[in-house]
Amino acid sequence: MAQPMESESKEAEAGKKSRIQEKVGKLGSDIDTLAKKTGDEASKLAKNINTEIKSISGEIKSIDVKDEVKSITARVEKLVDTTGDSAKKLASDIKNDVKKLVDKIEIPISKKK
Repeated sequence: MAQPMESESKEAEAGKKSRIQEKVGKLGSDIDTLAKKTGDEASKLAKNINTEIKSISGEIKSIDVKDEVKSITARVEKLVDTTGDSAKKLASDIKNDVKKLVDKIEIPISKKK
């Protein structure tokens, strides 16, 4: 009887991991777009990006990632006011930080299997 529950648990974790990967892919695209936007469009996009970053960290409540999330969201806000090559570099740095955050989140998911 334990096997069906274990199987369901693994499927749920795989689904969660898939959702996180999907969100991260969209975030990467949104961050690149943000680097090219200005004004109100940039502010709205930054707000959406920060909401997604916070939701990703909320997927796994057993890991403390508050500092990482604060750092990333602060840099997203800075990206709103940054242009040119500086914006491209900052966007790249933010995407790397998001990837590190996701890696930190995904390790415990993998260990549960």
